Amino acid sequence: MKNYIAILGLALLATFPASAASPFDGKLIALDAGHGGGETGAVGNCSGIAVIEADVNFYVRAELEKILDANHVAYFEVPRIDSRKDRVAAAEAAGSSVLISIHHNGSLNVTADYTQSFVTQRNDKIFAGYIHPAIASALKLRDKGIKNDGYGMTVYGSLPGVLTEAYFITNTEAACDFLKYRDNGATNTRVQKEAQAMYGGLYSYFSR
Repeated sequence: MKNYIAILGLALLATFPASAASPFDGKLIALDAGHGGGETGAVGNCSGIAVIEADVNFYVRAELEKILDANHVAYFEVPRIDSRKDRVAAAEAAGSSVLISIHHNGSLNVTADYTQSFVTQRNDKIFAGYIHPAIASALKLRDKGIKNDGYGMTVYGSLPGVLTEAYFITNTEAACDFLKYRDNGATNTRVQKEAQAMYGGLYSYFSR
């Protein structure tokens, strides 16, 4: 009888195999919503309504966090303090695996618009090589590539990190698209596309 029960147990295990491990197992994603604190970042405009980069950065992070929550992925919200060096130190102290610093570009030219990312270290380039192309593909804007001219978050610490500039919030179309998302609950906006692309890039990076 005992042998029969053991065989039956093995049969059940074969029928219902254990779920595959997630590439995010044991990983912690540090998410920095650029600026905030005492900084606004770039300022766009849609029909007389100001669109603050720091706000857009925050909403993109929140949208990405929804996706991470839905997929049971651990993340760390980098505190919005003025010192970028201290932001990175907080992410490292939390035991983060990677760091994404979310930004959006600015220009006096309200038609300017393209996707670009910035790195500093070699391990930044590897990480950015998964995050940046995913964003560029999702937004379908001109791709200015990954620039090895790191500033802001990427010059501190040793975490693989990338500073993304997904698009220009000073672009009139982009500013109005954000207001549709924030104020009217529109879907399929740049905020949602950007967040989903970042998740896809993270998934590919940790699956490599």
